[in-house]
Amino acid sequence: MTNKSLEQAGGATFESNASSWIGATRVLVGLLLLYEIAFGGWWKLNSDWIGFEAGTPLADRAARAVADGTYIWYASVLETVVIPYAWFWSNLALLLQLAFGIALLVGFWTRPAAAVGLLYFLTVFNMGTIRTSPTFAVVIAFLFVANAGYHYGVDAWISQQSGGWAHRSDRIASVGSIPSSLYPYCAAVAGLVGLYYLLTIPERGHAFADGLALVGVELTLLSAVVAGGFALAYRGANPVALAADGLRVFIGYRLLHEVFVRVDPGVNTLPGWAPLELQEAVFTDIAAAHITPVAVFIETVILPALPVWAVAFAAVQTAAGVALFVGYRTRLFGTVAVSYLSILIALGFVRLAPLLLMSAVAAATLGGRYASLDAVAGRAQTPAAATIMKWPTPARQTVYSLGAIATGLAVVGFAIGVDPGGYGETTGAVSIVMISFAVATLAVGLQGGDRSQATSSADD
Repeated sequence: MTNKSLEQAGGATFESNASSWIGATRVLVGLLLLYEIAFGGWWKLNSDWIGFEAGTPLADRAARAVADGTYIWYASVLETVVIPYAWFWSNLALLLQLAFGIALLVGFWTRPAAAVGLLYFLTVFNMGTIRTSPTFAVVIAFLFVANAGYHYGVDAWISQQSGGWAHRSDRIASVGSIPSSLYPYCAAVAGLVGLYYLLTIPERGHAFADGLALVGVELTLLSAVVAGGFALAYRGANPVALAADGLRVFIGYRLLHEVFVRVDPGVNTLPGWAPLELQEAVFTDIAAAHITPVAVFIETVILPALPVWAVAFAAVQTAAGVALFVGYRTRLFGTVAVSYLSILIALGFVRLAPLLLMSAVAAATLGGRYASLDAVAGRAQTPAAATIMKWPTPARQTVYSLGAIATGLAVVGFAIGVDPGGYGETTGAVSIVMISFAVATLAVGLQGGDRSQATSSADD
């Protein structure tokens, strides 16, 4: 076999073993997107976003971005195109989010849907929305590269059918593939974009902690990751594994950011190294809005020993963030990050933690092959499914059980009641729903135990 053939065979094996976790990540992203629109912080099923009188929240947010001093070219777009026609863009935003949320959830035409979603979130990101936009954008970019609909999705089922309609659907689902000969040029463009955003940071000066300064920091980092990814892909690295390593770097960075930069804790952030009095107030508020068993646990176990818990939270978050950023023992610390975020969600940190979990799942199960200390040390990082397939217990039984648990938890959470547009007094219900999403993700990921179901995309 030639070296090229060996590389292609290795890439096919990687994607076959990675398939269920790619599908699991896609399902989690779809669930969270639809939840955000219907119930969460982006609640849009109301007259402010739908109809000819809609658009006030969008216009206000755009005007605030202009007032805050967003990029000159972007301010011009907002003032001339977005704000005067806010009702149109408001309705379009809702329709697009519903469309690509459903498409990602079921895996239908996932790559075109991911392209639209990525464009949407990068556009919103430049308004200064630094929590949700980048967390969705990076994982959607991963789904685009992986062509995730071909992994336990409708696109995979269609590809196995005969007929002209299936062929046409396949062509649409695979649109957007970039020839490898263009990778160096793509790397150069990404590098220039990163340089632009880097040069905009110093002008913020003392306002470094404001939203737009952090936009510049994060887009500089993400552009550098993209540029490096294209360069490595041109040299023969597997694009899906590279994209997973991009998520690994991002989740490591965000964990560290929440520890050392954002020092005001809340249900929409992570604990980090915040002052004890602030953390005590947060946990007290969470206990008041959570279901009784968790509230009792917080009041009797966490609050009396809060200094110990605060150090434990911050130490775990710091260790996982550093290890993932540099790619050290990726499987171990990726699992730590996923477990840590899941525990925080159960405790009531129901905003940022679920969003970071999207990237953490793929980083923990697929990352670590490139640009990592694991690679330097020669530690082979194979997808988690390769290990799961050796389990003695029947994988399908486990999957069915987890699916039933996820469904039951979702029913209970929504039955208790979720407050649309925020958390309010329903933190407990939101926490249960988020945990149901995490369990559903695990159920899809564990299907890797049945290799006959795994279908990889030939385009990547």
